[in-house]
Amino acid sequence: MTRGGFHHQRFAALLFLSAAILVGWLGSGNVSASSPEATSSKAQPPIPMPVSFQDLLALPIGETPPQTVIYGPAPQQTLLHFPSALETHVNLLLVHGGCWSNAYDRQHAIPMARALAGAGYNVWLAEYRRVGDPGGGWPGSVDDIASATQKIAALSEEPPWLVGHSAGGHLALLTAADPTLPIKGVLALAAITNLATYAEQEGSCPSMVAEFLGGPPESHPDRYTLATVHNKTFLKPMRLILGEVDTIVGPDQLTGFAETNTKIIANSGHFDLIHPATTAFGQVLKTLEDLTQTGRNSDD
Repeated sequence: MTRGGFHHQRFAALLFLSAAILVGWLGSGNVSASSPEATSSKAQPPIPMPVSFQDLLALPIGETPPQTVIYGPAPQQTLLHFPSALETHVNLLLVHGGCWSNAYDRQHAIPMARALAGAGYNVWLAEYRRVGDPGGGWPGSVDDIASATQKIAALSEEPPWLVGHSAGGHLALLTAADPTLPIKGVLALAAITNLATYAEQEGSCPSMVAEFLGGPPESHPDRYTLATVHNKTFLKPMRLILGEVDTIVGPDQLTGFAETNTKIIANSGHFDLIHPATTAFGQVLKTLEDLTQTGRNSDD
């Protein structure tokens, strides 16, 4: 299949997915984007925004367990593989958020991973060592995403695109800024980009910055400089998306990035970007399609 043919096939799957998700087929994991019976049902309106973290946890994760791929010796160093039903070489490494803390695992991101696979992507959902795990935090969490990237590239014909949310968006951006790693590009959703300024804000997630980096900025200025991504050079395609009413990550975290690489979605909160039944997620899909197509064009 030609790249142009695949692009049109996946775009059709994406259009179907937007309708299918809303009636719960892909949320349950029982019907794929290519399922013939799916086309006969009537799509429901998208759910109201903003959604909560509990709304994410309430989503079904599917009945068929995905394949688990090990990329390191620690028990957290694994990938869940959600292959696309389409003929695709586009790999996505999905990095979940959760304030870099092991209080949050990848479970809440499984519905998003299944939705992305239904849209025509070959999805790898990473778990990684976080604060509270042996070796987690700085720099172990970053090292794990780099290792996961290398593992996918070794197993596949194409290096992965990185998609990360919140703290996972930070890790995805930081990994994508490393020119030595096999990465096609990055899409960061509600990403934390300036750890020094974020650490000064109120909230449970800002309070985790010092835990992640081992202390406040005055104690480890070098770590904060290395971990901050708003001033990094990105040689590969990248985009950042933020919800307009996000109460966890604010618009200050877009400072330093070109407006052409950023997007704010109206009425969207922090978790709408990764909830498959919201209009915000539909915009995430469209941005991802445009981004990966840009990357394919630059390879030609």
